[in-house]
Amino acid sequence: MANDWGGLRPEQVSQWINFEQNNPGWHYVPGAPAGMASRQAEGVAYLWNLLSRHRVALLADEVGTGKTFQALGVASLLWKTKPSARVLVMAPNRDICRHWQLELAAFVRLHYREEDGRVKVKDEVVPPVGAYYSLPELTEAIENRSNQIRPVQFYVTSTHSLSGLVHGEHKGNKLEAAKKAAAGFHQRIMNSLEGRGFDLVIVDEAHYFRNPEGGSQRAAAAGAFFGPLEGRIGQRSLLLTATPSHSQLGDVANILGFFVGSHKELRNHTPEELMRKYALRRFRIMAGTGFTKHQYRAELATPCGFAGQPDAEMFFALYQRRLVHELNAKQEKRRMLYGFLEGFESAGEEDLAPIAQDGAAESPDEDGAKDFHKASDTDLLRGLSRDFRLLFQRAPEHPKYGRVVEQCTPRDLFAMRMDRPLHEEKHLIFVRRIPSVRELTKRVNEHYDRLLAKELCDAWGMSGEVFAQWERQRWSREGFRAFTESQATSENMDEDSSEDEPGNDKETESDTPDTPDAYLGSKIADLFVTKKLPKDKIGPLPTDASRFSLSLRRSTSLHAMFMEPASDYMAAGYAWHYEYVQGGKPRADYIKAAQRQRMAGHMVFKDGDKQLVPQDATSRGYGDGPIETLWSLVFPHLGEARQLILRKWAADRPDIAENFSHYLKAGFLFASPVIVELYGWQTRFDRTPLGKSQSGVQQRYRAFFNYARERIVESLLLRYFVSALDTFEQLCDKIVDHKAGDWKKGWRTLTTLSSPAWYASGESSHRQHLILGFNSPFYPNTLVATSVFQEGVNLHLNCRKVHHYGIAWTPGENEQRVGRIDRLFGKVNRLLNDNPPGTVTLDINYPYLQSSFDEDQVGSFIERKHAVEEKMDRCIQGSFDREIRLTRGGWKVFLRQPVAEITLEDPYPARFESEDVPKRRYSLDC
Repeated sequence: MANDWGGLRPEQVSQWINFEQNNPGWHYVPGAPAGMASRQAEGVAYLWNLLSRHRVALLADEVGTGKTFQALGVASLLWKTKPSARVLVMAPNRDICRHWQLELAAFVRLHYREEDGRVKVKDEVVPPVGAYYSLPELTEAIENRSNQIRPVQFYVTSTHSLSGLVHGEHKGNKLEAAKKAAAGFHQRIMNSLEGRGFDLVIVDEAHYFRNPEGGSQRAAAAGAFFGPLEGRIGQRSLLLTATPSHSQLGDVANILGFFVGSHKELRNHTPEELMRKYALRRFRIMAGTGFTKHQYRAELATPCGFAGQPDAEMFFALYQRRLVHELNAKQEKRRMLYGFLEGFESAGEEDLAPIAQDGAAESPDEDGAKDFHKASDTDLLRGLSRDFRLLFQRAPEHPKYGRVVEQCTPRDLFAMRMDRPLHEEKHLIFVRRIPSVRELTKRVNEHYDRLLAKELCDAWGMSGEVFAQWERQRWSREGFRAFTESQATSENMDEDSSEDEPGNDKETESDTPDTPDAYLGSKIADLFVTKKLPKDKIGPLPTDASRFSLSLRRSTSLHAMFMEPASDYMAAGYAWHYEYVQGGKPRADYIKAAQRQRMAGHMVFKDGDKQLVPQDATSRGYGDGPIETLWSLVFPHLGEARQLILRKWAADRPDIAENFSHYLKAGFLFASPVIVELYGWQTRFDRTPLGKSQSGVQQRYRAFFNYARERIVESLLLRYFVSALDTFEQLCDKIVDHKAGDWKKGWRTLTTLSSPAWYASGESSHRQHLILGFNSPFYPNTLVATSVFQEGVNLHLNCRKVHHYGIAWTPGENEQRVGRIDRLFGKVNRLLNDNPPGTVTLDINYPYLQSSFDEDQVGSFIERKHAVEEKMDRCIQGSFDREIRLTRGGWKVFLRQPVAEITLEDPYPARFESEDVPKRRYSLDC
């Protein structure tokens, strides 16, 4: 085929793409010190040249180096050359497909320079985007292009779509049937695209295709879908993976074989030859720091044992004995050993509640059993657990669970000070078995509940005996109502209690109803929920906490003014409110009046003004001067740099400030301990002589406001405000793609994240919510995940700690796990920028059961991982031996620790000598 792309150099790339977001004047300078922006410009140019010359390129940069942006750079320059170009992205699952859509929008808005009408117009992507998660859906969309006013040019689909073409009821050879079905979709797509297919196919996490002869539907369907050499589905293919030799060197040829020649032919070439010809592989250097991963990663080994837990030791000894007898009788000695390990990963109460089947599992790899729900020991383990609970009235203690929960939870939530940043409470835990995600989630939430319950009891001045009794009731709503109603009822500064009765609630605390997984969540968070059921059902009575929460959200409650932004988005108060008559009674509306006052003069809000005025409302001033909000308390303590952010928003982008206020309100009221802190302040204030003596609504509000002012400096509220402000714009750009004008959209997702810990597995359907929450300073603080979050997911904005509760199967998978938080522009990157060298680490924890086969497994993995890591980084390692050696020698010496100085040369760098760049140059006239 004719070479029609031409050659490209990084200087040209930087004419159209700025990889340094906050520096509009940045351009690539040959020979200058290579920062990450320069390396990404080089990456785009070199990949372009590989695609131009060979029609295939493999981008194998380390995890967290911006491979997605480099791929989008190639796609954008293709559209600049050929505005009608069609691009297909194949990503592992829906979450990563969604990530590609967000990244495209952010890339064009923030990095593509010109509004050229081909790639960008008014900060929007010009080529239409469409996501289709199955091959039938993708094929039909392409066939219907002629019916679309603006046909899609950027298609996104799921790798998983190749795995489900033939279902279980099919009779006959399923692999042949899958191949035939995929070939049919291939032909239909080619027919609809004039026989040329896509101009560019981008395959994310390309190591999913490393097993062409693995006997899976995915491998069989992939060969037929991508097509033969002379009829590829894409004219050019860009493959992305941080681990091209994921488990063995042969993976490189296997991956490329779907796109270059045949697998058999490629195996005649060494992996080094293939990498030199087709690939770009560079080590990550943190932006602005020059640090490589070897200079800040710290591996830790956490021993766990039965000391002081004789009944737990008895339980697991009995379990091991039964396991030996039952599985040994079945000649399953190897499975017996792994069953023993997985038993230590799962013993708990998962059988006490139904298991939610709320989403189809998308197995991320051919090792589909790695995230398994039921193993050969499951029934045995559950039976023994049930017998143990009947005898002891509790679940057996679990040494690994207990130690990990201890590491992932604070000791005293409300006594923490500003010198312990909120990101220290963020923990990412990886497990192997689906029951483990539930059990760890439940135990972490139970620990947090005890801290939150103590704060509630302390606020009410209740004795330790009351606390112990309530704990025995498992923090029930009924128990909370009993001891709060025995005291004087809090008025919550709310002059209108007509909505306190069941059935009169106009707002609900959560967007989602209770699920079978609700038993895992926070019991204390449930106290602040206003239960709303159908009219024919009677729900739980409101609690003092749920009434308090509702008063903070209701437009007619003066208490809700506390949650509003300042009238100037800095520290100013509000001068008046609305008053109107309803049902013959005067009513006040504070929130809509506040919105009108701060939006006055901002044209961006003009279209919504009519919605802000209640019918027949009149303005009425506050008697003793302006009413202030929590922003007035916080602003003086933000420091000059953060105050400047709010000043700029107030002057130039009030829509961003408004969006931030919605974000804060949702996080404070639903997804953080701030709601408990505020309730504690209110309760303590009500019990003071001043609180008891205030009768007027405005007088009570002002008195409480002054009470809060005395406590703001060391408050959780201030710490959450600061952390939210620091990461807000990056969260909007990278995680949720909130356009600034969407200020009325709100942050409803956060209202579903009321528990400090939650889990992500193939069975959980709200994974996007978890990605948002974990990247914010709000809940979840602890995210427990199977391999569904092992690859392609950004979890780095507020976390620097990862725990391998169940170890990965290979060093490649281990590296992918750590790569979720070890990424450019994340928390670790910012800490390295802001602190002296040697003071920041990315902590990687390996808990293990001391003096057991579990220690043998972890020790063997660490020792062999150490031996192959350097070769794996350079893509020259052989296969990884998974054998577990029954030795407990000095394996801990192989745990990686930060190295002060290290010099690394990229194994397969970008090259721009004359022989590396096609002679005909890239231009708009190509």
